[in-house]
Amino acid sequence: MKDIIPYFSQNPLDRLDQVRGNSSKFLELFNSENTLFLLFDGSEIIVDEKNKNCLFQKNVLDEYGISTEELILLGEYEGLVYFSATLKSKLNNNLSKISLRDFVHLNFLDENKFGILAQAAAVLNWHEAHQFCSFCGKETKISRSGWKRDCISCDKEHFPRVDSAVIMLVTFGEYCLLGRGINFKERRYSCLAGYVESGETFENAAKRELFEEAGIDSYDVEYLFSQPWPFPSTLMVGMRMKAKSQELTLDKNEIADAIWVHKDEVREVLNGKDDGAFSIPNKIAIARNLLELWVEEK
Repeated sequence: MKDIIPYFSQNPLDRLDQVRGNSSKFLELFNSENTLFLLFDGSEIIVDEKNKNCLFQKNVLDEYGISTEELILLGEYEGLVYFSATLKSKLNNNLSKISLRDFVHLNFLDENKFGILAQAAAVLNWHEAHQFCSFCGKETKISRSGWKRDCISCDKEHFPRVDSAVIMLVTFGEYCLLGRGINFKERRYSCLAGYVESGETFENAAKRELFEEAGIDSYDVEYLFSQPWPFPSTLMVGMRMKAKSQELTLDKNEIADAIWVHKDEVREVLNGKDDGAFSIPNKIAIARNLLELWVEEK
């Protein structure tokens, strides 16, 4: 199999799990001269566009009033310590916000560190959505260096969670199935996908989602590779499967259209051809990786 490295899947950090509960070690790392900070506002990253920088020194926290209680300890790599925080304040003239989807194309950061971005954005998104206890409804507070929230009323502990979703390369001979979601742009097609339900394996989730969305039974289901997807906090699990037929019965609540496309057509689109028939996701999406793998097979 081709060596596939999806975007956001490379994260070189030692996540320092062993020191997350140590408040004195947390402050020691925070005060280190070798500490850098990633700042986000939801799915947007804070950057200094002029200097092509997204990793800031501690003085930025003071400028915007970000306290240590709001920080997430991400980890350490090559002598540098990484933290992240949410910044919703109005920015000064030196800083701006860029969608994370767009940022990864701007060469501010090496691709082998994109996983750090996914880690930071995903856990910050989780904190934003879990400010209140799901048991008693009272407020929660950040603890354990940002990797836990504690309820201030009932003492219930809450830990960051990741939603798993399968995304499927579905083939029938030399053809693969592509779908256009109801919210997709015209002509934009991708591999079918869906969330894994409780008590379900990746393989069973892939078979179920394919049948629910396209009415197709499948076989030879296998795992290929995965990709963190921080929009807001998902793990995309790339699966491959074979269809028993090409007859489609679409769930119009999910899929606006679906097409069977020949391997040669997909190869041409991957190589830049645009004849108006269909387009596929750009290089940050695991769907593209699945298609790249398929067209290179003999």
